[in-house]
Amino acid sequence: MQGLPILRSTPQLRSRIRSWRAFGETVAVVPVGRSLHEGHLALIRAARGEADRVLAAVARWRHDDHGGRPEPGAGEEGFDEIEAAERVEEAGADAVYLPSAQSLFPVCSVVDIRLPGLTDVLCGEERPERFAGFALACTRLLSQAQADVAVIGERDWQRLAILRRVAKDLDLATEIRVAPTERDEDGVAWADGAQDLEGEDREAAVRLWRELRRAAAAIDAGAEVDATLDAAADALADAGAEVEYLDLRDAETLAEVEDVASGAPARIFAAIEIGDLRLIDNVPLGEKRNPLDG
Repeated sequence: MQGLPILRSTPQLRSRIRSWRAFGETVAVVPVGRSLHEGHLALIRAARGEADRVLAAVARWRHDDHGGRPEPGAGEEGFDEIEAAERVEEAGADAVYLPSAQSLFPVCSVVDIRLPGLTDVLCGEERPERFAGFALACTRLLSQAQADVAVIGERDWQRLAILRRVAKDLDLATEIRVAPTERDEDGVAWADGAQDLEGEDREAAVRLWRELRRAAAAIDAGAEVDATLDAAADALADAGAEVEYLDLRDAETLAEVEDVASGAPARIFAAIEIGDLRLIDNVPLGEKRNPLDG
């Protein structure tokens, strides 16, 4: 296996993409975290079906993630850029981009991206800056790469909705597409720390997806929304999880759904805490009204 090209600057990134485009090839960019777990690698594999070339952008994507910490290749504990390149290459990437913190969050920047109703609900209700930083970093990435498509995981649906709105409002050339959530055999979505859960904690994590699917099926069958969601939250609490939220929301706007009969795409979103670990997940109502990439 030859070494995967490691790109560390915007000029290097754009030069590589121009070389692909010179041969008429399309480009997909996949923003992933530095932990590079199986969920991230699944996104890269999914991107192979979206474009001729796949660029894995490995970085931290929030303001509160990067402050004061070393950058890739600068001796950061726990991050090996060569190993990262090998892993994304095995998953199907054609190059890896390791943007610096300054590239994603310029010190001199006064731009602040906030989308009322998208960045300040669900995971952003208590900390809207969580997604404001993400939106800024990913908007800069999309501007730098000018890729044909960007691939985001279904588990991170709130991020997906934010990026789709940013791309629409700013008329960006990149189409935002979604890839299915990668899960273990018991249904637990791949996420930092989730695969290390054991015993009762693991059972609580397993209950999350089960209860979401059960609630979606009940609502699809005509059950009352609030009562169904309350029952799911109670079941998760009985399993030992602390429920932060469990809501039915519009898949595009993330507004709370009041009229299920309207037929608009909707999803049930949840966040729970199991000990020190926070897990998020979501499921759609009926598949016919919720095409994955609709």
